[in-house]
Amino acid sequence: MLGFLLLFLLSASLQSAPPSDGLIEKAFTLDNFAKETIELTIEQPGSIEATAEWSPKKAELALILFGPGQMNYYRRSDGKSPLELSFIVTEQDIAQGASWRLKLVNQSGETVEGKLRVSYPAVEAVGEVLQ
Repeated sequence: MLGFLLLFLLSASLQSAPPSDGLIEKAFTLDNFAKETIELTIEQPGSIEATAEWSPKKAELALILFGPGQMNYYRRSDGKSPLELSFIVTEQDIAQGASWRLKLVNQSGETVEGKLRVSYPAVEAVGEVLQ
């Protein structure tokens, strides 16, 4: 009986565990007019945070977030390294769909190399331990 109770409590705590954030880190090399695209599946509200760093730092790039239910982008950030973009995904956004895209676009006239880091709301599987 005690074992059953412990199993029940453990199962309930796993089901009520807060969702974890997804994280993508990707190195990139972009020639002029090239882009790096990251596909995201977002099924719950939360924050999308993206940071790109590259060299040469004087080159200006654009981070552009596209989401479901809209022809134009949701958010855009242009500038020199480091470049940040932040967007809060709402229940209304989720109702439109789960497919999101983040594009890093180079129109600086030169080749750049760097790293892109994206965190986003991700659903944790019940009973699965994420490390």
